[in-house]
Amino acid sequence: MNTREVVKILAQRTGRSQNATRVMYNHVLAVFRKQLSAHDKFSIPGLGTFGVQERSHRKGYNPKLKKMVLLPRKIVAFFKPARALKEMVNKGQGHEQ
Repeated sequence: MNTREVVKILAQRTGRSQNATRVMYNHVLAVFRKQLSAHDKFSIPGLGTFGVQERSHRKGYNPKLKKMVLLPRKIVAFFKPARALKEMVNKGQGHEQ
């Protein structure tokens, strides 16, 4: 599913135009990005928790150079699904629209 399809489904469910829905969709994503860029964790009940965490530097293998290299530390986004979402997916009910 891509953004266009998500916007279309949301517009149908809310009775709003696709343009108005796309604007709201973009605002929601902007809020998520702002929270994550500020390293703030947030939860959406029934869906899960989004946040960032630091990965420390580690050793890796560069096949082109054929030697071990030190990979730098980095900060990555994560998503931890809620129990309700896990149960829904495991029961095969994840294809509802």
